[in-house]
Amino acid sequence: MENENNNPEFLSNVDYSDVVEEEIQNFLENESEKENISNSVKTKYSRFRRTPLEIINRLLFFLFIGSFIFSFISVYLENKVWFVLYVISAFSCIFYIPNRKALKELIAAWPNVEDILKGRSLWKK
Repeated sequence: MENENNNPEFLSNVDYSDVVEEEIQNFLENESEKENISNSVKTKYSRFRRTPLEIINRLLFFLFIGSFIFSFISVYLENKVWFVLYVISAFSCIFYIPNRKALKELIAAWPNVEDILKGRSLWKK
């Protein structure tokens, strides 16, 4: 290798435009790799940013679900018979066809609920 570097015939055979093109290509590849790494870090943490409306929406959803769970638990603790009637009443409201259509429209209008039901929520990750 040292002989090639010191050899004047070797240096005369080098095409400098090819060398410059290779260096430019290497530089551009290195720059694009750096940009890809910085973009992946930015996109990784951008999904954790929530708008205030999304935060309020999520809190209201959990309050809504929590109130149902609280009501089921409180009725169960009060009287088991009333709890059975309460559960039957709740399911009859859900399975009643006009209410089912209204629930589908409500879920379609509320994207966070649909994401949670289909398991696409970002809160799990």
